[in-house]
Amino acid sequence: MAWSPWRVSQAFELGGPPLDVWYLEGCGLSGCTYQLPAGSPQPEPATRILSSQSSLPYAWGIVFKPHPKAKARKRSAVTLFKCLLANRNNPAIFPTHHRELLSVLLWKITLAESSKYKTRFQSEGARGSSGKVKLQHDHVFQQSKMIAKLMKVRGHKVDVILKKAFGCTVTSKEHTRLSKFDKKYDGWARYRKARIKVIDTQTDKRVV
Repeated sequence: MAWSPWRVSQAFELGGPPLDVWYLEGCGLSGCTYQLPAGSPQPEPATRILSSQSSLPYAWGIVFKPHPKAKARKRSAVTLFKCLLANRNNPAIFPTHHRELLSVLLWKITLAESSKYKTRFQSEGARGSSGKVKLQHDHVFQQSKMIAKLMKVRGHKVDVILKKAFGCTVTSKEHTRLSKFDKKYDGWARYRKARIKVIDTQTDKRVV
């Protein structure tokens, strides 16, 4: 039977119990249609979500939406980070305190857009996992290496490096695999070596 795909995320927001199970041929995904509350608008047809033409077998139909104050939150963290860097040689500041606060602010930057495990970038394993699977928030460009570089630069180079401060949600097992390549690799190269597939949930495209 022909099925016109609905925008699943909107259906979830409107609520309602599942009525029946559908199967979309050629997509390899199964799901539910939803009973909408009386008077609720019908979800508009999806333009690319759960399309039978999709080349993405892991597309679940939920598009990433950044926090409404993501830009302001990131700008705040970056501003504080630069203040700390400007005082890197202040004798009144303990190096251990300085390092700890830089680490906290890097966390704030990577979490500016979302909560800890709802990041824009998700491993295929994490995105398709059940609630029983333990997840990890991984700094794609490792904190220790990033801070070491930031301590040596000034000006616009700080902004260039901080653009690489973003996280990826992975499973605990995947995180263990990644750790084996921490010393020699960084960024997406580490994921390639660990053979972990990553999806940009804003575009539904693989980045690794």
